[in-house]
Amino acid sequence: MSDPQSSGAAAPSNGNKDTGFEPGDDTWTQFRNMYSILTGKMSAEGIEQFRVARDIRNEAADCKRCDEQRDFLLQYSPVIRFLSDNIKQLGGDLHSHNIYCRRCTNRKAGGFDPEYGILICANEMKDQGHLEDTMAHEMVHAYDHLRFKVNWTDNLRHAACTEVCLDCFSPKNAWT
Repeated sequence: MSDPQSSGAAAPSNGNKDTGFEPGDDTWTQFRNMYSILTGKMSAEGIEQFRVARDIRNEAADCKRCDEQRDFLLQYSPVIRFLSDNIKQLGGDLHSHNIYCRRCTNRKAGGFDPEYGILICANEMKDQGHLEDTMAHEMVHAYDHLRFKVNWTDNLRHAACTEVCLDCFSPKNAWT
C-alpha cells in the first residue's frame, strides 16, 4: 500500500487516514463534502463521518420535526389511531409520553422496548410517511407483546415471528 503523501495526494485534514471527509460546519465545507460523496471521492468511512457530523449538527431540528409529526400522526393517521386504539383495548398506552424521538447512532429507524415504549430515530426519518411506517411497525410489536405475551429476551423465535409476520403484511415490504 502506498503512502498518500508520497503519491502526491493531499494530506488528510481531519488527522485520520484520508477518507475524503473534511470536518466543519460552514457552507463551503459542506459543499465540498457533498461533492466528494457525489463524485465517489469519499470512502465509506468518510461518508459515515459526514453522516454523524450532520446528525449531531441537525439533532435539535430533527427531533423537533419528528415530535411534531408524531403528534400529528397520533391524532390524524388512520393506521396509527387504529393501532393505538387496539393497544389501548389490551391495556397498553402509547402516546407522546412514551414514543420518543431521539438521535440514534445505529442507523435503524426505530425500536420497541416493553418497559420504555417506542424509540423513533429522528435523524433517520426521511419524511412523514417514513415516520408513519416506522411508528406503525413498532406499534405492531407493542400489540404483539400485549396480545401474545412475546418473550423478547429468552425466546428468539418470538422476536423472529413478529418480524416475519410484519414483513409478510407490509404494503411496501420496506419495514425497518
